[in-house]
Amino acid sequence: MGTLSSNNSFRLFTLFVCCLLCPFVLWAQGVQFYACDYGVMPQNPDNTPALQALVDSVHAKGGGLIQLSSGTYTFKGTVKWRSRVALEGVSVQSTVLRMEGNTNWSLFIGESTAQGVFAPIESVRFCHFTVDAYDMKPKNYITNCKAFNIRPITDAVFDDLVLKGTPATSLGIDFLNRVLINNVRVIEGGRLWSPGKGGGSGIGIGLRGYEDENFIITNCVCVGCGNNGIFVEDQARFGNGINGRSPMAEGKGQIISNNIVKNGRNHGISIQGARHISITDNVVYSNAGAGFYGNFYMSDVLVSQNQFLDNRYGVYISPASNVSGTNGVGGFDDITFMGNVVRRNSDAGMLFTTPDTITRLSLISNLVEGSPIDIQLQGHFPQLFANDNTGKVKRLKAQKKKANMKKQN
Repeated sequence: MGTLSSNNSFRLFTLFVCCLLCPFVLWAQGVQFYACDYGVMPQNPDNTPALQALVDSVHAKGGGLIQLSSGTYTFKGTVKWRSRVALEGVSVQSTVLRMEGNTNWSLFIGESTAQGVFAPIESVRFCHFTVDAYDMKPKNYITNCKAFNIRPITDAVFDDLVLKGTPATSLGIDFLNRVLINNVRVIEGGRLWSPGKGGGSGIGIGLRGYEDENFIITNCVCVGCGNNGIFVEDQARFGNGINGRSPMAEGKGQIISNNIVKNGRNHGISIQGARHISITDNVVYSNAGAGFYGNFYMSDVLVSQNQFLDNRYGVYISPASNVSGTNGVGGFDDITFMGNVVRRNSDAGMLFTTPDTITRLSLISNLVEGSPIDIQLQGHFPQLFANDNTGKVKRLKAQKKKANMKKQN
C-alpha cells in the first residue's frame, strides 16, 4: 500500500539529505575538539560554563565538531549555541546530558530568542546523545523549559537523539530552513504540561520565519507527550513580530513521514497553520485527543498512508474561528486525505467541524471503521470529493461562528 507515494517521498528525502549534508560535512569533519580536553567532564557539578566557553572558541576559529565521550554530564544552565559548531556523543546509551534545576530554562538556545529579532544560526548538527530532564523541577510551568529552544536555524541536522522528561516541549525550534530531524526519540516531552496551556509537546516547530521553510521530520518516536507528539504551528496566531524585517507569507514546504506517536495526553500529530505539507506513512495510536489534529489554517496538504488507531478521534479538523483570538487568518484549501487507515477511535473516525469554509476537500480510499461515527462533515465544503472510502459519511448543517471560542489544543 502506498508504493508510489512512498517512493516519491524517499526520492525527495534522499535529495534533501544529500544537498543538506554535503556542505556541512566538508567543514565539520575537518576539525574535532574533544570536550574533555577543554574541561567538559562527567565529574563536574555543572558543565555549563565549560561547554559555553568551548562552543564560543570553536565558533571563533571557524567551526568544528565537539566530541563528548561516554558519561553523564550535569548542566545547571543554558548554553547559547553558535553557527558552524556540531555536538556529537558516543551513543544515546553512553552519553547523557542531565538538566538539573528548579527554575525554567532551556539547555540549548540560539542566537535569537526574542520575538522580532532574526539572527539564525547556520550549519549545525546534534547527534548521538541523550538529554535527561527529569531532574528539572520548576515551581510553575512555562513554555521555554526545553532541551532545544533555537530560533531561527538553517542547514541543520538533529539525528539519533533521546530527549526525555522535559517540562515543556523537548525539541522546540522555530523558523527552520533546510533542516533534517531524524531518529529522535522523545519520552514524556511536555511532562509538566496541563490542559489549557501552550507548548508542552514532543517535537514542536514554529513557522513564518521564511517564505520557504523546508524541513523533514522522519523516523522519530514520541511516547507519552503532553499537548502534542509532533506539531507545526504558525507563530502569527500569537501576533508576534516574526522575522524582524517585513510581514511574510506562511512558510511552505514540509514533510512529516515514517514516525510513531503514541500514548500522548492530547493529540498525536497536530498542524496549526501550514501550507505545502505532506504527512505520510506515520503510525499514531492511543492518544487521548486526536491522532491527527488541524486548526488555524492549512493549504495544499496531503495526509496519506497513515494509521490513526485507538485515539479519541482519528482525524479532527477544526479551523480558525474555533481558536480564541483569531479572525480566520489563512484558509483551509486543497486538503487531501488518501489511503489512511482509521480504526477504533472512541468518539469519531474523521471529524470535520467548522463554521469556516474548507475548499477542495478530498477524502479518497480511506479505511474508516470501528468508531461510533465514521466520517462526519459539519461546515461549508464547496468542492468535496469523497470516493472509495470505507465508512459512512454524515453531513450536518454548518455551525454559526462564535467569537473567542475555547482553544481546542
